[in-house]
Amino acid sequence: MSWLGLVLLVLGAYLAYRLVGVLLKLLMFVLALVGAYWFLAPHMDWPTVSELVYVLGPDFGGRRIEEVVQPRAIAGEVTDRVVDGVIDRILPPQPMPEVEPLPEPAPAQPGELSPAESDPSPGGEGLEAPGQG
Repeated sequence: MSWLGLVLLVLGAYLAYRLVGVLLKLLMFVLALVGAYWFLAPHMDWPTVSELVYVLGPDFGGRRIEEVVQPRAIAGEVTDRVVDGVIDRILPPQPMPEVEPLPEPAPAQPGELSPAESDPSPGGEGLEAPGQG
């Protein structure tokens, strides 16, 4: 990479930094204007911000923004749009396979310990015989 490439890289990074700064300042200015309008509109009999969004904003099916953003309505909206038969279209329902029971363990021989008696306790010590302690 030549020195010209390094200079262009530094210059590009500086300009990107300046552009982000300008965009953030513009965003803060717009937020300040919307906030001022939010507080002044009811006192001056202007339409509220939600009425402006209702008229000029995206289509929410004839509903205002307050009706769309309620938590109890969000769950219903998501299930209607996302889950409405998608899984049934991708994977048709299939019957569940039958579950076979596990085989019974073989009985212990007369001199052997059962598996429960031969396992050590969680502390790492073996089981103590009755009467010892």
